[in-house]
Amino acid sequence: MVAIMDGIGGGKHEGYESGCSEVIKSKDIISFFYNCGEYSLSAKIEDNKLKINATGGSSLHRDGTYFIINYLSDDFSLLSDLQKIIEKYDLVKNNGHCVHVDGLPAGIGDTLRVEYKSGEKIYRSSNQFHTIIDDASSAIYEAFHKYVLKYGLDFNSKGSNVKLYDDADQDYVQGTWKGKHFGSEIVATFDKDNVVISVDGVETDNCKYTIFEGHIITDKLKENKEATNYTDYEFFKGVSTMSKKNYFTMSAYFMGDSYSSCDLMNFDKEKPKKEK
Repeated sequence: MVAIMDGIGGGKHEGYESGCSEVIKSKDIISFFYNCGEYSLSAKIEDNKLKINATGGSSLHRDGTYFIINYLSDDFSLLSDLQKIIEKYDLVKNNGHCVHVDGLPAGIGDTLRVEYKSGEKIYRSSNQFHTIIDDASSAIYEAFHKYVLKYGLDFNSKGSNVKLYDDADQDYVQGTWKGKHFGSEIVATFDKDNVVISVDGVETDNCKYTIFEGHIITDKLKENKEATNYTDYEFFKGVSTMSKKNYFTMSAYFMGDSYSSCDLMNFDKEKPKKEK
């Protein structure tokens, strides 16, 4: 690929992928991939099945938009629908064109990659701008969306068929967790639905807890608040909240005058088989 330097401490690399033609004779797609930053969609024939992977939405704010779908199907109709979109919007035009600008944040551009049974391919990619028009992008999204809806799935958190978050639950938190926060020893001991927290041997909390959006917090809502966000709950005094980091480590967050965190560990926790 040809590199065109911008002369401002970075570079713009632009060129054409080899083996890409603006004339595609085949209509038999075996692999389709599109990523535009907001979502990533792929359909690929593997072992006589159509493997669907779809990801999108916000994974940070727990607003229900985040989705992950992994699905195997005997229904290959999606590939025909995608081929119609390629033809309608002439997505083979400027085939092989690639642009990469150094230093740009992720999620600005898009990538389209299509492989055919004949060996022909479509490839367009840029991290600077969208290489296909919005109508084509929307059509691809709707084709995948319509397809997964047929099988009881959806492009939202409730409609996902993959576990989205590795959150703590009551079984996970049981036992004693210890760590250091700026030299102070933090100890949190969970016994069923109760937790006792101490800082340098001084008890700061002895109360019921709940787990909301992955955060372990007191079970008391703040005055005039409803449970729409974990911040609607009262925080602990010794720490503010806790959350699962891995099978034997929790993150403890301190959100008073300044934000900080530390790790609390419980070495009595048995490593899950899937992590061995």
